[in-house]
Amino acid sequence: MIDKDFLYDGLRFLQTNRSFLGREFLTWLWFVSETEKHKVTIPDLGEFLLYVDDRIVLSSSGGSVHENVLKGGTPAYAYESQTALRSGKLVDEAKFILQTEDRQWMWTMKAEDLSIRGVRLPSVLEGNAAAHMLERIALTRTLVDVLDHLFQRFMGIRLSEGGFQNELGLVSEWMHSKSSHATY
Repeated sequence: MIDKDFLYDGLRFLQTNRSFLGREFLTWLWFVSETEKHKVTIPDLGEFLLYVDDRIVLSSSGGSVHENVLKGGTPAYAYESQTALRSGKLVDEAKFILQTEDRQWMWTMKAEDLSIRGVRLPSVLEGNAAAHMLERIALTRTLVDVLDHLFQRFMGIRLSEGGFQNELGLVSEWMHSKSSHATY
């Protein structure tokens, strides 16, 4: 016989903690951005620069301060973000910039459902309305393809037997190294 309380407790846990994967992914994106000198190479699309922009929300499920909202300037390099990471907080929401030599995408992503919000696409110079719309669709597709590739890369690491433990070690080293780079 299945213990119903155990089952309900498990379901409640999943409902309240379902964003853990998104929080890990957004934190990993920040890690990759900084440790790979902001360069990410996407097969068939080329090389991009990836930055955390001017907003990061870090949160934890415990502690006296549940959430740190850092905005303006470069919060990824701020003392407060380093302190939040070292206290076990993960990224709950962040604003990112993706660049090529001549194009720039900006968006905010939430960990809870990996939704993409406030997308700003590169400028489109097409005068014809149909060509303009097709170009915007292509630019949106590029952003989605980059994010899909990065998520697949993350999940490959996350699901690999020894790879995730190794990556956790690298992320931990990165978190602790941020104290020497933080701005006060």
